[in-house]
Amino acid sequence: MTDDDTLPPRLRPFLAQWDYIVEMLFARLDGLTDEAFLWEPADEVWTVRLIDGRPTPDAEAWAPEAAATPPRTLAWTLGHLGSGVALRADWLTGSHSLTNADFTWPMRAADGLAFARRGLDAWRTGLATMTDADLDTVGRSAFPGGLDPELPLIDIVWWVNKELVFHVGEAWLVRDLFDARHRA
Repeated sequence: MTDDDTLPPRLRPFLAQWDYIVEMLFARLDGLTDEAFLWEPADEVWTVRLIDGRPTPDAEAWAPEAAATPPRTLAWTLGHLGSGVALRADWLTGSHSLTNADFTWPMRAADGLAFARRGLDAWRTGLATMTDADLDTVGRSAFPGGLDPELPLIDIVWWVNKELVFHVGEAWLVRDLFDARHRA
């Protein structure tokens, strides 16, 4: 994506990183199959399961700590990214009304890729409208969860970029493991 010269200079590196990582994510997941999307790399995983006829994630998020968690499927990772950034985008520039319950995490690869893309694009589009004053405003990202009400937006931007890098690395690894185990 390109932006005009009105972007705050300190936001530009974050958006350039965002654009590059998102481009690499979708390039690496090109041709993703439903089998790979739902593949469970261990006996215990976090994934998306049908519960009472509705796709439901095993966990929507977890506290940022070093304790071990189960590995995640691509379905979980793309659902987490897509819903998490779409939720934040709504609280940044949207209606300020979305909750986790408003999202249905996909269970098919094509749907999961589109779901993630919509969320990632919504956050990116919202950030591109921010000013220097917005970046310094505590609580500018009005999302009621986490530290958003207590931190300036630029700190939230850093956090969300970190989440993107973390989960994209995780997705690449799961894709590589699936491909290595399923080579003909």
